[in-house]
Amino acid sequence: MRRAVYKNINGRTVTVAEWLAEKEIDEVAGRYVSDATPGFSMLLAKDGEVLFRKAYGMADLEHSIHIRPSDHFIIASNTKQFTCLSVLLLRSRGLIDLDESIARFFPDFPEYKNEVTVRMLMCHTSGIMEYFETDFEKNLPRLRTAETADLIEIAKSYGNKLNFMPDTGQSYCNTAYVMLGSIIEQLSGMRFGEFLKKEIFDILEMDHSLAPDHMDQKDPDQVFGYRSADSDDPAFVRVPYDMLEIGYADGNISTSVDDILRWHQYLFNEDDDRIVPYEVRREMWEPHVLKTGEKTNYGLGIMTGDFDEDHRTVSDRRELWHTGGAEGFISRISYFPDDKISAVMLTNWNGIERDALFTGMMKAFFRYI
Repeated sequence: MRRAVYKNINGRTVTVAEWLAEKEIDEVAGRYVSDATPGFSMLLAKDGEVLFRKAYGMADLEHSIHIRPSDHFIIASNTKQFTCLSVLLLRSRGLIDLDESIARFFPDFPEYKNEVTVRMLMCHTSGIMEYFETDFEKNLPRLRTAETADLIEIAKSYGNKLNFMPDTGQSYCNTAYVMLGSIIEQLSGMRFGEFLKKEIFDILEMDHSLAPDHMDQKDPDQVFGYRSADSDDPAFVRVPYDMLEIGYADGNISTSVDDILRWHQYLFNEDDDRIVPYEVRREMWEPHVLKTGEKTNYGLGIMTGDFDEDHRTVSDRRELWHTGGAEGFISRISYFPDDKISAVMLTNWNGIERDALFTGMMKAFFRYI
């Protein structure tokens, strides 16, 4: 770890290692990963300054290659905030209204197309069936090679059946984000990954980020993803590189902790208007309110509020966050706006105890700020 100095609020000069109690963080990491397991890369920053950046565990178990802090991981559902910013960018160009129905984009869909809006897709309040849960085993072989158009056909095949009437409830829905990816492609004339590169990654200098549109694209610096074998076997299984691992606009970005920090430095910076103005981006972390008047804990691609009831063991700080899980990868990306703290944890093991690990490391971190 870089032995930089840091002045705390009392004016006392301390090393970064003292500030963060690096040995304590190492001890927490050691409870969950080792040189015999997949692992993770972790970055902690305050006001954009990196205070902690370290990796643990293995990038390639078969060849005993350790993870480096600069390695790349699929971030799965943390892609959703990029999807939402893309839609907001298209709205700023007058190409879409968040409160219009999806009928313009999916004219041959069932009748609910006239009731479901673009915003409902973004807020998980459409009621549309989840492709990960509906007939998953039957669709599994197809999902390993399917592209966006195939997923749209699967969604259409569910008919007019919804989990609830639009905007009367909330249910996390990856299908809705695949549909948002299709909308972005229809309006931009580009594939989703091409759009992200041109309109977001290149502008923010996220040079280590890629959103593959098909299996022929692969980030050369992406570590291998692993899953735990069955319960009576302690070994790990490397997952295949296919569309089930890659995902779509619901979760296909491969990136590094450093590029996510660049994303945060833009997303939460009131003075940076390179893509859309800050007042537009703020909509992403404003809780959505249902037709019933009930407030949700989700904005546009970002979880809102304090550390929620399942995770409020670190502190009572406000947090804007999201998790992600794909075959072989899990991510946890958080921003604490009152402290201007970014916390990025990217893993290559979808069996890792993500929340316990993240909570333990953040507890150690928050004790020293």
